[in-house]
Amino acid sequence: MDKVKTINLLSLDRLNLEEQASKQDYFRMSDDAIVIINGDIHKAQLFNKEEIYQLMEPRFLLAMQGWGDVCINLQNYHIEKGNIIITGPDTIIEVNEISDDARIAGIVFRESIEVPEEIVLKTSPTESAWVLRLIYLLWDVIQLKPYRRKTVQNLLQTVVSGVQEIKGAEDDTIQSGGLTRAEELFIRFKRLVHQHCKAQRSIPFYAGELHVTPHHLSALIKKISNQSVMYWINRATILEAKILLKTNELMAYEVADRLNFPTASAFSKFFKRETGITPRMYQEHLRNN
Repeated sequence: MDKVKTINLLSLDRLNLEEQASKQDYFRMSDDAIVIINGDIHKAQLFNKEEIYQLMEPRFLLAMQGWGDVCINLQNYHIEKGNIIITGPDTIIEVNEISDDARIAGIVFRESIEVPEEIVLKTSPTESAWVLRLIYLLWDVIQLKPYRRKTVQNLLQTVVSGVQEIKGAEDDTIQSGGLTRAEELFIRFKRLVHQHCKAQRSIPFYAGELHVTPHHLSALIKKISNQSVMYWINRATILEAKILLKTNELMAYEVADRLNFPTASAFSKFFKRETGITPRMYQEHLRNN
């Protein structure tokens, strides 16, 4: 039986920001963002190892030192110095391991800044230094009085746009041979699963979206990940189901409807097959803990 995991909501509305500020040497808040430089993730005590979190606000992270192993929207990543992560609202993240010396520069965006789909990339020393200079500039401007809101918002957007341009250059490298076509297709497949698993759970659908045959997709995913296509689809569906059962306290038949199952019974059988317990047992576990 898989270990039952709670979906923990991580939102600014649920945090004691003054307490968090007291735990970090470089922590600034404004109406538009929270900025952290040389932040110690362990001091923040926000993430517990191997627990699942739903990040309600968009976030930016630059690894300044150390390393971490995380799963973001079903994709596993090993994060090291110079890596950048940008996540949109409602991102699902699971923290598996973080080194004791891990330090980050981070931004939590408020509603004024639009953040695209998650970006995870490894930057060169020159690129990461350039991004870090932007964050230091933002750090200085955010403290000016009177508050320069338009300037702060423009700087926040510059950070996001700058990372997008670095990612665009990386994508050009991929297209010219940096990644194999199979690896590129696997990444696209998992993005599609994350976007569509609530309504679509058939191999032909994803094969059609990727312009390959179902047989080719199945063989390729098995070869590159050592897991089947349905493993990834079911994993994403269970994650969505747990979020609905946890955050909205819906009945099984309501979750079944939202996830496009024909009946509540079909959903319950699927959930038990994948997790070892029924949806009701999962909710009882959450209430008891």
